[in-house]
Amino acid sequence: MIVTDLDGTLLNDDENISSYTMSILEKCKEKGIKIVIATFRSRAATDEIIKLIKPDFSIVNGGLLILNENNEIIYNKLLSLEMLDEINDEYMKIDAEKMNAIEIIAKDQNISLSEITAFGDGHIDIGMIKNCGTGIAMENAEHAVKRFSKDICGNNNEDGVAKWIEKNILSITL
Repeated sequence: MIVTDLDGTLLNDDENISSYTMSILEKCKEKGIKIVIATFRSRAATDEIIKLIKPDFSIVNGGLLILNENNEIIYNKLLSLEMLDEINDEYMKIDAEKMNAIEIIAKDQNISLSEITAFGDGHIDIGMIKNCGTGIAMENAEHAVKRFSKDICGNNNEDGVAKWIEKNILSITL
């Protein structure tokens, strides 16, 4: 299973996904590798990306909401808007929620955390970078994220995630 953040990770600075990255994600799906996006963005702010990527699962709102491949809610820990505003500044809480959502999906799919590769660039990605089997920091990641990663891939404007997957996952599963 591959879990990837969106902003600064899978998406370039223009918030787009290249056709190369899309083709690599499609190859992963063809090989039975589950694709999961994990973002702090809301469901509404992620909707177009979900329609484009068609991930197996989408972790949105920093892990407070999990959607399946049909964009149906399978886990909901969303709070009232007032409570959500309070939590927005507590990155460690959100970080824990993102990892909790990954654990929920892994358990549901009978996938060990050691079999998960996670990509991220920001402080709220550290939990998944540290706790998934292979945590990969982006070249453009914050220094703290790089410290906890097992490897560093190219930056988000140069298809870093897709190139790392092609070299380290798809080449092995061919």
